[in-house]
Amino acid sequence: MNANDATGRGDLNEIIDRKLTSLILEMENADWRAEEVVLAIDEVIKTHWLERLEALRAARAAMPADFVSDGNEG
Repeated sequence: MNANDATGRGDLNEIIDRKLTSLILEMENADWRAEEVVLAIDEVIKTHWLERLEALRAARAAMPADFVSDGNEG
């Protein structure tokens, strides 16, 4: 289900915000400073998720527009 606002990500952003808030509060209760937690989240997203996203986008862009997979590419 995709319930979206004008940006296309309203509900998703709200859910992620609630989960991140919960994670930050949990980590603060475990004696981590909020700043440390936020910086760690930022680093993980950049190094583990954004790099993968960019690689996937590059691979998609490199494929011919008329490419049809037979499931045996790799």
